[in-house]
Parts: sequence; C-alpha cells; structure tokens
Amino acid sequence: MAHWKKRETLFAEYGVNLALPGHWQLRPSDEAGRWSYRSADRREQMTISRAELPGGGNNEDALIHRAVARHRKAVELGFDRAPDLAMTEPHYGERCGVPEARYAGTANDERHRFWALLLFPERTVWSFFYETFNLSEADAEARGQGLLESIRFGAF
Repeated sequence: MAHWKKRETLFAEYGVNLALPGHWQLRPSDEAGRWSYRSADRREQMTISRAELPGGGNNEDALIHRAVARHRKAVELGFDRAPDLAMTEPHYGERCGVPEARYAGTANDERHRFWALLLFPERTVWSFFYETFNLSEADAEARGQGLLESIRFGAF
C-alpha cells in the first residue's frame, strides 16, 4: 500500500506566495491580516501578518525603522522578556526594489530559534516570523533562511 505524504502547504494572499515544505496546519486567528501555520511535528511555526505602514510623515526610512522597532518590542514582550532572549540587530536592505529588514534570535537556552523578515511594499508592512523548537542549529538555520528566501511578491 502506498503512503501519501503532503509535499507542501501553500500560502497565497494579496500577491504574496510562500510554499511551506510538508504538512502545516493553519491555526485560527482573531486578527484580520494574520495567518499562523504550525508544522505537523509541531517543531516549526510561521506567522505571517499584513498591516498598513503607520502614518506620521513622508520619511519612509523613519517609518520603516519605527515599524521594525515596534516589531522587535512585540517579540520581546511575546517572550515575556525572557532573560536569555537574544536578538541580532536589524539588517536593512532591499529585495527587488522593496525595502526589507531582517533579524534573528534565540531563547530558552537556544532551543527556540526565530527569524523575522519585514517587507515594506507600497506603505504596507508584511511580517514573516519563522520559529523552530528543538531543532539543531544547522537544521534550524537552513530551514529558516530557505523559507524566508522563498517568499515571492507578485512579479518577484
């Protein structure tokens, strides 16, 4: 008897496409513009959110830096200010002309690893927050970087 295994779970909303390898379950969210997926083995989670870039002027760089600071603060609060929480400084760049910011971190004696990618197309903030639980450092790094690099927006 053949054993069927799901190859990937697809996310496709507002022109954003991401293929999560294997079987992932969409978890309910009360927030519009927020999707949370957990892998079948419960060792990985991807949270995707979309929001308008907060107003406050026309200086896009300043708006982006404020949005990144808010995101990092929310992550810190989400980890209940764990004493062993460590995050890298944000790295700012562009992906096909779209401003981006990235950072990563660990918590719980490095058993919990995470990567954040924020993209800012047309005054919108897309947040991709990938987490691993009890994966080796090498496996977690390879999966995290691979998933974030696979995100596609419309034409790119």
